[in-house]
Amino acid sequence: MGVTGRLVRCCNVMELIGDLFLRVTGPVYFLFGMSLIFSVVWLLFTVILPKTRDGVSGAALSTFTAWVFFNTIFNYFMAARTNPGSPREQEVQVLCAEAGAGVRRWCHRCECPKPELTHHCKVCRKCVLKMDHHCPWVNNCVGHRNYRYFFNFLAWLWLPGALPPAV
Repeated sequence: MGVTGRLVRCCNVMELIGDLFLRVTGPVYFLFGMSLIFSVVWLLFTVILPKTRDGVSGAALSTFTAWVFFNTIFNYFMAARTNPGSPREQEVQVLCAEAGAGVRRWCHRCECPKPELTHHCKVCRKCVLKMDHHCPWVNNCVGHRNYRYFFNFLAWLWLPGALPPAV
């Protein structure tokens, strides 16, 4: 076996170790993300908001902060708990058959057809429709059914960071 064969085998082993690491530590990343979000909100409500203006503007800022927090947490949970979509689902197979699309690609790991933009996730060990990436922070793949929740989570997470310069 040449140097190239040993290098490929070594890379495959490292990739398997990385996938196993993400599979095991995924819940830890998820809980760490939740703790970061809750700690920022706790800081806002206990340290920053009490020092802001009183009256109507303080109440409006507190209400807005609570709304942003609710939307951030809701979209974070939905991105983590929503199934990203799989070609094994009956409705996807029916849609492929109705479209008349012949099976051009086949996943040899899942033993199922792979429609366009479907990829196999080695961490989740399943095929994902319109897979974007596997996110360790939500401990799930970002795909067809949970992409909007992931994008909204990022938007609601970005909003508080953009507000202080405006206020």
